[in-house]
Amino acid sequence: MAPPQVVQWVRQTYPKPRVAEEWLDACCAWLVDDMNINPDTQTDEFITNVEAQLLESNLCESMVDGTGFPLNAMTMNNARIGRTPILVEVTSITEIGHSAFNLHNTRQMRIERADLAGLALEEGAENDEGPIPNYPRTMLKLEVCDGSVTLPAIEYRALPELKLGETPLGFKVWLPSIRD
Repeated sequence: MAPPQVVQWVRQTYPKPRVAEEWLDACCAWLVDDMNINPDTQTDEFITNVEAQLLESNLCESMVDGTGFPLNAMTMNNARIGRTPILVEVTSITEIGHSAFNLHNTRQMRIERADLAGLALEEGAENDEGPIPNYPRTMLKLEVCDGSVTLPAIEYRALPELKLGETPLGFKVWLPSIRD
């Protein structure tokens, strides 16, 4: 069973969606049994590890269904989704400001440069081709999921933490009170 101070911290820090009790209990048991962290004497370290595990988890497994986005969020028009911030994970990232041809060419260059860099390391030579290029960036289309409801999203202002080709799917984002 999760210690009360951890349960309180989780509820205050990540109110939406609600963390599943079974997941939190299993996480805490793992930290005590396998990592030998005592929640009573090492509270800060214990909570830091719970948060790390939560942010690395698949929200489909660690959250209670129906406690994040409203279940009818896809049909809402011009309405606030909620006043409470929501933790979501990115399940899809697509650049929509550049052509597929341009993105394909960049992908090919990235593959070729990565191959050349690998060969150069094996042979001890220098790579004269330069660094691996970044994907062009204008606007990203995303899919975000709270563990049970997946919604489309478009960044209207660049989020520098999100980079096509680098940001892993499952990356967690804290959404403030948002509009549909």
